[in-house]
Amino acid sequence: MRYILFSILLLPLSIAAQVEYREYSTIIDGQSVIVLVKEGDTVIIADLEKAVVTAPVEFDYTEDRDKYMKYRRYAAVVYPYAVQAIRLYRQLETETKDKSERERKKIVKSLSKRLEDEFEDPLKNLTRTQGLILTKMIERHLDRSFYDVVKELKGGFSAFYWNQLSKRFGYDLKDEYREGADPVMDAVLEDFDIKKDL
Repeated sequence: MRYILFSILLLPLSIAAQVEYREYSTIIDGQSVIVLVKEGDTVIIADLEKAVVTAPVEFDYTEDRDKYMKYRRYAAVVYPYAVQAIRLYRQLETETKDKSERERKKIVKSLSKRLEDEFEDPLKNLTRTQGLILTKMIERHLDRSFYDVVKELKGGFSAFYWNQLSKRFGYDLKDEYREGADPVMDAVLEDFDIKKDL
């Protein structure tokens, strides 16, 4: 009796095991993947990027903990802008690599106009702290002060003007990101590492 019951229970499994997957190779988002299809069910086999999961940094003082949580919220808002800014900067470097100064300025001016139309309103609505976090993200990745970036792209007078304007809001564009100067900022920038999205 047990043998008959056991056979009846295993019969559907043995039949299901006989149905084979149809295998297809394709490219999804630039990556070669294998797609297995079996009776309408689809399985995608692909190599995934390395993922690192870390716990939020713990701070001893309530003030630092509150500042960290606030900075994390703000960093989530400005992170896409920082990624886009760095991508555009790298693209601009590539496009102007072997160009004359005149051609380079023309390309920068054209790009500036497009960016102004697209990003002026959202960036105007950022808070001072969000702007600070945005500049620190960019400075950390480029390993240069924001002043130097503006000077390279727009010239010395523009860099001077924007630096003087930023001083009214309590920030000096010549002060580049230095690890260890603000442990809370360091922790947030570590959490929102731009290198993984470029």
